Amino acid sequence: MTVRVTKPKFNLRSKITELDGTISYDRMPPGSVIQYVTPPNGWINNRFSTSSTSYVDTAYHLKITPRRADSKILIYGNFSVSNGNSNYCYVRIYNETRGRYVDRDIQAGTHNDGLYESAVGNDNCWYQLPIEAVDVPGTTLQQTYRVYGRSGNSGNTTYWGWSGSAPNTTNFNFLSAMEIAT
Repeated sequence: MTVRVTKPKFNLRSKITELDGTISYDRMPPGSVIQYVTPPNGWINNRFSTSSTSYVDTAYHLKITPRRADSKILIYGNFSVSNGNSNYCYVRIYNETRGRYVDRDIQAGTHNDGLYESAVGNDNCWYQLPIEAVDVPGTTLQQTYRVYGRSGNSGNTTYWGWSGSAPNTTNFNFLSAMEIAT
């Protein structure tokens, strides 16, 4: 004996219309983008330079207020950097609210500080230096993420931002954060 099971067709658009076009953040399926933010004008446009081999605050930052405590925050940045004398330029993301660098093992309760570090260099030229990091703040309190940078060699200066005078631009820098449902 053959048993056939049928189900009515499901129309996502009509279901959303039934919900008045909104789905609560708690009901969003895993992988859904809950929100996307970029910093306001003026937060990533200034030129930054350092010759420190320890990480220092570039002053580039953004803020995001998670809507769910279990969400992941994906931070993505791309920065115009230059270094001379076969130097390297390094970048990391710091969660100022939590007082720690963002690292891949945060979900497991361990820390490996170098896992979300990125670098370019070994030539005298301009680069686009990308960084991606995933954080799990575990709260719905506003989070402030700061970009930290350093030089690879003591005495060699790295520059962040194409120009020393770039009004009303991002100076070839980019920074964003996405909240993703888990």
